[in-house]
Order: sequence, then C-alpha cells, then structure tokens
Amino acid sequence: MLRLVIAIVVCALYLAMVAVARPYNGVADHNLAITANLLLVCFFTGGMVLRLCEERRWSDTCSTFFGLDSAYNTSVFVVALTIAMLVVVCLVVASKAWMAVQQPIIRLASNDRPPVLSLPKRTRNFFMSHVWSTGQDQVP
Repeated sequence: MLRLVIAIVVCALYLAMVAVARPYNGVADHNLAITANLLLVCFFTGGMVLRLCEERRWSDTCSTFFGLDSAYNTSVFVVALTIAMLVVVCLVVASKAWMAVQQPIIRLASNDRPPVLSLPKRTRNFFMSHVWSTGQDQVP
C-alpha cells in the first residue's frame, strides 16, 4: 500500500512539474507527457482501490469507502474504468491526428517539421537582409 501511495505522489509531482515547466518543445509532446502521467495516477489509484477491497483483508472497506459490496464488483469497476480511460485517450489522439492531417502546414525540407519562428525574449531589434540586383542592403 505504501508503494502505491509513493507512486501516486511521485507521478502527481512530476505531472505538476511538467505542466508548469513545459520541458518539451512541441505542444504534442507536452500534451502526451501530461496524458501519460495522468493515466499513471489513475492506474495507481485503481490499484489502491483494489488493494483496499481485497476480500478477508479489512471488513466492510469497499462498502464504507466506495459503495461497492464485494471485491469482484470493485475489480470489474476498476477494469471498466481503465478501459474507458484508454478509449477516451485513443479517441482524443485520433481526433487530434485527423485535425492535423486536414490542415496544410509549411514544413522544412531538412527535417520535415514546421519552422520555428519565435525570437528570443531579450531580442529588441533584428535586421532582415535582402539582395537587390544593384547591391546589398540591410533593413531594420
């Protein structure tokens, strides 16, 4: 039981760190990391519920805390909830993929990714250079 509690705390702290620090460059990578950690927290919580509802372990734990009358009903509920979570995540990923396929995107030929067009935060001025047939100039 202590391992499940520690796993839940570690996953929740990592989930909060990823949400605040945003260590991934791509939005899709960031969302995938948050979804994976959220699913881990849900799975560990389901494991704790199953552990609390073991038969002959604690008397009336399931009915007191969760409103379920037996360990079998609890395990069926946790398995159904797990399958539902996975189906929802798969549907969201599929819908995002379908929407991404529908939109045209300019991609770089070198790595097949969209170009990064953001400037550093400390940039005040920048120069765009261009070449005319009569000479070279720099324009602010």
